[in-house]
Amino acid sequence: MSAIMQETIKVRKLETMGRPLDKAANSYLVNIAGYTLLIDGGSGPPLELREEKVDYVLLTHWHWDHVLSIVRMPLQARVCASERTIKYISESAPSYEGYGALVKAFSRVPPELLSIAKASFSNTSEILRFFSARKDWLIKLSDCEPVRLSLVKVISCPGHSDDHVCYIVDDHAFVGDSVNPGEGLTLLSVPDYISSIMTLMADNSWRVAHPGHGPDIDRNEASSWASELIRGKIGKLLKLRSSLSPEWRPLEEYLDMLYPEAGPVAKWIGARSLLGYAFSLEQLGMAELKTDSSPWMIRAKGS
Repeated sequence: MSAIMQETIKVRKLETMGRPLDKAANSYLVNIAGYTLLIDGGSGPPLELREEKVDYVLLTHWHWDHVLSIVRMPLQARVCASERTIKYISESAPSYEGYGALVKAFSRVPPELLSIAKASFSNTSEILRFFSARKDWLIKLSDCEPVRLSLVKVISCPGHSDDHVCYIVDDHAFVGDSVNPGEGLTLLSVPDYISSIMTLMADNSWRVAHPGHGPDIDRNEASSWASELIRGKIGKLLKLRSSLSPEWRPLEEYLDMLYPEAGPVAKWIGARSLLGYAFSLEQLGMAELKTDSSPWMIRAKGS
């Protein structure tokens, strides 16, 4: 990074708890070289910015709990994001993620989860309405001034979502939902996530990771957490692949096999992970998916 990085960096964590989250979402105010950056936009409630004027907002990915607060605040900062993130928050959310995808893939939402699912859908829709009318606020990362000045390094980190990026500022890594200390993590693509986390860990410039949820952790803790997560994900992938029929079967039939002890709520949350496992097997050439029907269908591919 440039000599300007010799200046002191200041980082302040801001937590927001928006419905229907069960864990606070983290945003970070970062002061560096005369700029005030906000990394991730909060889950709905106003961010405690005090008297600080934000120059740029940088988003790690499109999910509503990392964007919604800036939609509800009188914040005039420009928003920097990947091209995919910009599309998802200003044009249309991806058809293979979120509430709509789950309903189509599994044909129904358990009654006890309807309020959660509807709140999530409402939050996503609010963000889309806001930015569809304010596309001039949105800047591609390649055109974002702090990135062009090498104050911020961007690392593409798909896995949790296909638009996910991480930011490195001096010796701080802002990792969004690529690392989730003390918890599990839903993945859209296990292969992409493994590649992303290896790329992130191969960058030796950072010493502390600031996640989208939970406490800060150091490099060793991040590596240990990711290693344990990946072991569990690969185990589930192997179990699903070994159980797939060569005939088309509804994807939802495999929920009980992967989550035999889970109650209705936990099982439905597990359905989000099942979508990722199915996409991962398709990506690896080991399964075929039909997503133009409801429920979605899956079958084994290859010998």
